[in-house]
Amino acid sequence: MKTAEAFLTALERRSKLLAPHAIATFDANRELCSWLLDPLARWAEAAYGEKAFDDAAVGYAKYCLGVAQAQALYERAGRYTPEAMPDIVSGVYDDEGYMIPYMWAAILIYAFWPSMIGHLALFRNDFLRCLPRGAAVLELACGHGVLSLLAAQERPDIRVTGLDISAPAIAVANRLWKVSGHGDRVHFGVADALRPQQAGRSGAYQGVISAMLAEHLPTPKPLFGAMADYLSPGGLVFFSAALESAQRDHVFEFHMESEPLRMAEEAGLRASRLVSDAGAIPARSKFRPRATAMLLCAR
Repeated sequence: MKTAEAFLTALERRSKLLAPHAIATFDANRELCSWLLDPLARWAEAAYGEKAFDDAAVGYAKYCLGVAQAQALYERAGRYTPEAMPDIVSGVYDDEGYMIPYMWAAILIYAFWPSMIGHLALFRNDFLRCLPRGAAVLELACGHGVLSLLAAQERPDIRVTGLDISAPAIAVANRLWKVSGHGDRVHFGVADALRPQQAGRSGAYQGVISAMLAEHLPTPKPLFGAMADYLSPGGLVFFSAALESAQRDHVFEFHMESEPLRMAEEAGLRASRLVSDAGAIPARSKFRPRATAMLLCAR
């Protein structure tokens, strides 16, 4: 049965330039990264076979190259230059050939990028392990579904619903779910999570996950209102976003950690913890690409 090492070996085989940095990050955070990658390796092998690891390594390499290219354009232009939303939806979210490699990379960065390690620790230690017993959890824009599956793995007493507008992403999530052993405790569906009629009734969830979604929205403020509405009294929100970090489908340009925090507060949420980390930044960079994550609760 495969473990985290299968992803690292595939990186050394298919992405030699990126492998040393990823392996160093994994080795420095082995227990936490294995908590993610060990079950993912089992699910990936069962769902996709041995080729899943090479596919993941290639997808990760393409993703990192795309990020570097988008960031270079960002530096030259001085602002985000995303595609129009209809083109993003048709050319990214609805394109299976693009989305499946993207999905592998979008979860591997949690174990391979130093800027994401703090997010993973916050998600496991301060969100999942602090949810009330028997919690109902909603993941907005769940993508590959791995965070939802990890939630169910960590907490056998909870139920998780993951929603995403991308049918190819939900296909990946469902394929992993079928081999995860979590049965009817996890459900994935294609839906717009910002439309309450598609996500469930007000106050129905003791946990809400919104991981790296806000920067993909032309106007993120409604997201915070939706999270506050879905959350039951005493519930918790795990929220994360990219700041000054360009990608093909990043459309809202956050510059300061205070911006998403202020949006959360205006929606009636309060932060109890916040982490924000940056990757390596060129000396002459105008921007400081980083990732911020917050644990939120209702006031």
